[in-house]
Amino acid sequence: MRKSFWEYCFELKSRHPRDYVGIFLGWQPALMVQTPELAKKILNKDFLYFQDRFLYSNATDPLGCLNLFTVKNPIWKNMRHELSPMFTAMRLKIITELMNLNAKELVLKIKRDYVDKKEMVDLKELFSMYTSDTVAYSVFGIRVSVLNDQNSPLWFITSHMVKWTFWRGLEFTLIFLMPAFASILRLKFFSEEATEYIKKLFWKVVEERNKAKNANYKDLVNHLLSLKENVKLPVDASSQLADDIMLAQVAVFILGSIETSSSTLSYCLHELAYHPEEQEMLYDEIKKAVNQNDIEIMDYNNLMELKYLTACLHETMRKHPPVPYLDRLCQKEYKLDDHVTIEKGLPVFINVLALHYNDEYFPDPEEWRPQRFNSCSEGDNLNYNFLPFGEGPRFCIGKRYGMMQMRAALAQVILNYKVEPAVPYAVRSDPYAVILAPKNKLSVKFIKR
Repeated sequence: MRKSFWEYCFELKSRHPRDYVGIFLGWQPALMVQTPELAKKILNKDFLYFQDRFLYSNATDPLGCLNLFTVKNPIWKNMRHELSPMFTAMRLKIITELMNLNAKELVLKIKRDYVDKKEMVDLKELFSMYTSDTVAYSVFGIRVSVLNDQNSPLWFITSHMVKWTFWRGLEFTLIFLMPAFASILRLKFFSEEATEYIKKLFWKVVEERNKAKNANYKDLVNHLLSLKENVKLPVDASSQLADDIMLAQVAVFILGSIETSSSTLSYCLHELAYHPEEQEMLYDEIKKAVNQNDIEIMDYNNLMELKYLTACLHETMRKHPPVPYLDRLCQKEYKLDDHVTIEKGLPVFINVLALHYNDEYFPDPEEWRPQRFNSCSEGDNLNYNFLPFGEGPRFCIGKRYGMMQMRAALAQVILNYKVEPAVPYAVRSDPYAVILAPKNKLSVKFIKR
């Protein structure tokens, strides 16, 4: 933890520029693969050998082991199928309306605190507030704005998630990279405090729903309540398992949609501040769309048509992918090539940074160039050279949701403000963070357009 695992993966691909390399996690040998061809095999083509993740997942931590990110087969396959309808284009169009309202609150907060008062902004915290407000509605149907200085139950939970301390970093390092230790210490994926608060909030909302008997809610809680009746569980499972599965999905959705989106938006603004020409190209695209449609706020379809904005986000996730690696557990002996056979039980990592910084596919990979993605479609993984959301059956289910909440925020911020540098360009990653986070505050100077 003297350096982040993000930094470790970056250095590994530079020290060992080869197809794969062996590493040790404590006494546990592991294989790190670094080519798109091998990534495709493990994530998709030969998925039957690599269905589960390596990270710690234990029955003593139900919220940690039963969520869609960590849960193992066969529950994973059933849960994935049942949760997919939550992320259809129709549902996303409804939620985009709220994302836009929250983006307007974001613009107002920037004016109040960082333009009028001239305070220094912590971009990660600011965008975490924005995503927290969106998640409050998407999960619990709660319309509340921490951006507007209201008390938000979700911000109480998420404010713990966006600050990496030594102890939280140690817990996550052991959970993700040394699960045997995590098992001995009985660590929890979510803090005790956050877990209890999520439970109380969830059951309070459920109780209110039962009293109101209103079936028109479109949030995750309502979907999970109907899912509870249909989910296929092991024959000997208790009723508590169904409740734990519901709570686990709520917890991981909160963490996943806030942590990664807030980081990407922070790094994107940082890059735009240092790339004024690209920033003006982005502003021109947004302004043109607003004028052509004679609107102040763009809807789902308008935002989807902003190709350069999407390219800016994609290039940010290429250069600064929130998750530096993808992990899988080999479930039966697998022949990787003529030289290597992977034994059952061996963890296999895909080094995402080795793919994203492949100079054969991305010339001058340390340069931030959105035009690389000008002609790419939304779901294009560029032949497995671009994997910010993973790939294969276990790719991130909230990918479209995450992209849309980032589009809504970035469009409103750039439409209203020019951003200029406020901190040095080189940004060190937080050594306590397992996923990418800046060591020091990322900040920009906002100038009203």
